[in-house]
Amino acid sequence: MRTHRVSAGLVAAVVLVAAACGSNVTVEVLTEGPEGPRPQANLPVQFLPFDRDSVFDMLDAQASTPRPRMSAELQAESDAVAELQAEWRAKDMDWANERDALQQLSTRLQNMDARDTDYRRLFEQFNQGETRVNRLDREKKALFEQFTEAQEAVAEAKISFKIVDDLWQDEAYAGYFDIQLSFIGGDEPLADTTNADGIAAMKLAGGDWWITTRVTVSGDEELYWNVSVGDQEMVTLDESNGTIRKRQ
Repeated sequence: MRTHRVSAGLVAAVVLVAAACGSNVTVEVLTEGPEGPRPQANLPVQFLPFDRDSVFDMLDAQASTPRPRMSAELQAESDAVAELQAEWRAKDMDWANERDALQQLSTRLQNMDARDTDYRRLFEQFNQGETRVNRLDREKKALFEQFTEAQEAVAEAKISFKIVDDLWQDEAYAGYFDIQLSFIGGDEPLADTTNADGIAAMKLAGGDWWITTRVTVSGDEELYWNVSVGDQEMVTLDESNGTIRKRQ
């Protein structure tokens, strides 16, 4: 990405308010799983003394041309691919849950006497469960085939669009790193990586700080956070304060 001189007015538009003292800030990153909130481990988290979204908004406004947009047809096809992927993943999860339950029931039956009064009832449950597992297996395989065929059908058009969009970003956002350097004094941004419990932490100097990170949620979508720290010592990043967007 090219860099160029950024006007003092543009830099000044991103407000940085100095404060008298710093603080220790802990960040917890959670996403929704099948059994509830799930910590995101090994996730890089940045702590920035400015609002990066405001910077990109201003660079968007200054761009010589509007950002490229997918055609309505390609967008509809891409959405259809995403829906098929979601259906396949949901069916795959249903199959896995039923398979695990069937394995547990099989183990229980193996440890029972066939003359036990509950054996026949559990054996019938096993037969019904096996039928469901086989049906779900066929359905998930069929959905996967539909998903991959639909994905392949739009792959070339999406690659072509991405090339155009990447070129636009190279031009429009060329000044971003100059702005970043102006705020962090030439150093690398503060960053930490979440542990197994989805926790990251940083000692922050006085001023306004933002926490930013992202998690891939599908083939071309991500859950993105750019959250102001304010006076919080513990910040939880989850789906309530994140944004689903196309992967950048």
